[in-house]
Formats: sequence, structure tokens, C-alpha cells
Amino acid sequence: MPSPPVCYNKAMKKILLIDGNALVHRAYHAMPPLTVKKTGEPIQAIYGFANMLIRILNELKPDYYAVAFDRKAPTFRKEMFADYKANRPTTPDDLVSQLARARELAASFNIPIFEMDGYEADDVIGTLSKKASEQGIESVIVTGDADAMQLVSDNVKVLYPKPQSSFGDTILYEAQTVNDRYGVPPEHIADLKALVGDKSDNIPGVSGIGDKTAVKLIQTFGGVEDIYKHIDEVTPVKLQEKLQQSEEIARKCKVLATIARDMPIELDLDKSDINNFDRNKAVAFFHELEFTKLLSRLPGAESAKPDKAACPQLSFDMSEKVEIKYNIICSIEALDKLEKRLEEKGSFAFDTETTGLNTMSDKLVGISISPETGEAYYIPVGHIGWEQVQQLSVEQVIEKLKHVFADERIKKIAHNAKFDMEILAQYGISVNNLVSDTMVAAYLLGEKSLGLKALAFNRLDIEMADITELIGTGKKQINMSQVEVSVAGKYACADADNTGRLDKLFTAELKEQELWRLFADVEMPLAPILVKMELKGIALDINLLSEISARLSKRLLELEEDIYE
Repeated sequence: MPSPPVCYNKAMKKILLIDGNALVHRAYHAMPPLTVKKTGEPIQAIYGFANMLIRILNELKPDYYAVAFDRKAPTFRKEMFADYKANRPTTPDDLVSQLARARELAASFNIPIFEMDGYEADDVIGTLSKKASEQGIESVIVTGDADAMQLVSDNVKVLYPKPQSSFGDTILYEAQTVNDRYGVPPEHIADLKALVGDKSDNIPGVSGIGDKTAVKLIQTFGGVEDIYKHIDEVTPVKLQEKLQQSEEIARKCKVLATIARDMPIELDLDKSDINNFDRNKAVAFFHELEFTKLLSRLPGAESAKPDKAACPQLSFDMSEKVEIKYNIICSIEALDKLEKRLEEKGSFAFDTETTGLNTMSDKLVGISISPETGEAYYIPVGHIGWEQVQQLSVEQVIEKLKHVFADERIKKIAHNAKFDMEILAQYGISVNNLVSDTMVAAYLLGEKSLGLKALAFNRLDIEMADITELIGTGKKQINMSQVEVSVAGKYACADADNTGRLDKLFTAELKEQELWRLFADVEMPLAPILVKMELKGIALDINLLSEISARLSKRLLELEEDIYE
């Protein structure tokens, strides 16, 4: 979604009015199947809804918000016209459950929920937008229902999905945009629907009248009521006759198509204030549904701010029992101290930051090491473009740490250790005495999500930054070497620190489930062997392979001749 267009009135406060039913329905049909890994609960619609909601909140930064939902009870339209929406299939069970979850999502965000028997969600939104305008507040309606276009005015805009585009890609409609697309102004959208009909709502309209004719009639005479006031002026005669024959249904369709704006509900701005958002509640809900990738985009997420110090110490409190102390190593003296610390401790978790994911061709950017919970160090060696932070050369770092990694007396812990070991091997660093790979441990313990971020969130209740926050995505994506050292340092230290935390947890669970011998005696000794195999490759006898190929080709030709004979 693009940045807020200039048509927003910056002098007015904004309320975001969300059509919960419309958006969840659209997400259900637009998103690929997705389930909670632990329970199998379907969540693709609620994930799409959550993703779009976060996106809009971050982009538009409204002052207030509210969400509307449909009720199961019949609406006044159904009582007026029995066939209203009668052609719609029964709502699938997995969509029904996700609509219920959408209400829970709104509650977790402290978004007021509006719904009422006898009315639809767009009636609720129509009424709320009117009440907001009366209080001098601009409304931005987020919906997948085109009926909302009739609500557009100077103080009401509609954020609607782009035609034939991915879910979440939207256009902001104001009066001129509506007129350009439909050929009539917002106040005549209901008239257009009354004349043409609406298959999705099973509104019949006037038989034989299409979009072009309806637009021309509205442009010439006005709405349905005005058309019938001037019915004698309608030409050609056949069109006049069609309208006369369908006058009753046309007037009824106009009522069916018109969104109510006079519901007996009140807009309490204090309850709708965006400042009521409780990030902890939202995080807990996302935790339950395993929405780990959305966490860092929730409003209020801590943004990474560059530290301009020569050797910054990244110390902060994560509301845990253990104080977090992350440090960047950018001097020989600091590296010497770390070397001694690791020798004294006798174990450490580590991780590497690289320019990419190809261990044979990509470059080392930095190494993170955690000797104790809450204590971690980042050693940058390959950052570019950030001259204000001193950096040791990769040769200096290798010289100091090579023997530490090779020392059989010091235990090493990593997550997806094979990747890190292959990267370090390219620089002549051998990793000996690898005692734990937390990704392998997670697999043995039956964890379905093996990524470090997901495991930290699901097992440690720790929310980690996603790599895309640092390097971006798509055409503008950079690599880790281009990320500022202080920002990369915090990210990398968290990787090593949380790997160590997971190791403590998984070690106890592996022993409890009698999986420790399999892990320690089979899986861990296998890791360095796999690394050597991948680095050295397998020798092939090209001449022998050529001979085998020739024999197979000859035999294939013989078989073909036998078949034809």
C-alpha cells in the first residue's frame, strides 16, 4: 500500500473504520492455505486480515479506530426482500471459525467492535462515518465491499482493493476517484446498483439495463426517484417501457442498495482512541496463532536506532530477569578480553553474519558469540560504508579466534551449525567440539518450526527482529555488509544469545525424553563429517562415467530396434 495520498486532510483527526466481514472474506479467498502448526487450525484469512490491519495502522497512523461485523440474525433487507443474498453458498466452517478469530484479533488490539441485529457491517460503518463527520473527524473506511463507495464525501474516504491485484494492494477512493471509475458520483452509487442490479447480493435491478445505460440515465436525470419523475422524457420508448414495468422493483432495489446511516449506536471517541492499543495483548494473540513474522511490524515495536559511538555497548533491558548486555568488539584489546573470557567459561554459542546464503561464495560480515545468557559480543569484519565505527580486519579476528574455535576443551553451540561451520572453514577456522545444534535438537523434539526466530518466540517467549527489518525485501534489498554495525550487532548478538538459551532448554528436554544419546552420540558427531563432505565434494571418474553412458546409449538403441521388429 502506498504512503498516505495528499488528499487526506492533515488538519483533521482520522478514524479508521474497518469492515471486518468483508476483509476476512477477501483474505480467505486470496490467501493460500495456512494453519497453526501445533493444532492444525486454519488461519489464512485471519493472517491476511492481521497483515493488512498492521500495514494500514503503520501507514495511515489514525487517531481512532473501530471495526464492524455482520450478525447472523436476518437484516431489514432480508425481511423486505426474501431473495436478498439468497444465492450465496453456505459459509465454509473454516471461514466461520476465522471470523470468530477476527473478533478476537480486534479485541487483542483494543479496537471497539460494533455490530447489531437487523443490520450489516456496512450500515454500522455508514452510521459511524456520519457521526465522525459530525464531530469534525475524517473517516477512512477499509473494506472489500464496493457498496461503501456511496459513503464517500469530503470527510469520508474508502480504502479498497485494486482490481485484479494481490490482497492488501489498495486504492484510496475520494469523490473524483469514485466518479472516474463508476461514471457517477458517490451519492448515486446506490442508484446505479438499483438499476443494474447486483448478482453478489441477488439484487435484480431493472431487466435489460446495463452499466452504460444506467450511467447515462443517472447523468441525465439523477437518481431513481428523479428518473421516475421525468419518466416521460426517457428515450428510446423501449427503455421508458422497461423502466415503467419495473418501477416497483427499481424503487425496492434502491432501498436494498442504500447503506443505513441512522442506526441507534454511539461513537465513543475515548474508547476508540488508538492509544488504547495494548501491544502485549496483541503479541500474546499472535503468539497463540504463530504469527511470528508479523510481530516486528506491530505498532510500538522497538525501532533499531544507529549508535554513532566508535565502539558502542548495546546494553538494554528486555523486561527479563537477566539484564541484556550486548557489546561490539572493535579493538584488539577488547578481542583479547573476549578470548580470555571464552577460555575461562569453557563454552559459548555462536553465529555468523554473511553477505548471503551460499557458503561457498558469500563473505563473512561478522561473528557473534555468547558465553552466558544475556551476554553476547559481535565482532564485525566485513561491513562497508560505515566508517564511523572502527572495524578489525578479518585476518586479525581469525588470528585471535582460530585456536578458540579449534580448542577441543571449549564447547560450541550453534543453530544450523553446518552453515556457520562451512562459512568459517572458508577462512581457515575449524570448529571442534560442537556439542549442540539447536536446530537439530528442535527437530528431534518434534518442533514444527525450526527457525531460530520462531523457536525463540514459541519456546522462550522472546520476540526477535526479522532479517528483513535490516536488509529489506525486493529490489531495494541490501545485504548484511551494508547494515550499520550497531544495528547488525544487536541483531547478531540476539541470535547467539537465544541460541544459548534454547540449548539449555532443549538439553533438559532431550534428556527427559531419552533422546540425549541419539543427539549427542549420533547427530552431533555427524555434523563435522557433513561439513567436510560438502566442502571437499566427491571425486568422479569422468572416463568411467563416459563409458557407462556409451553402454547405456547402445543398449537403448538395441531395445528400440527390438521393439520395432
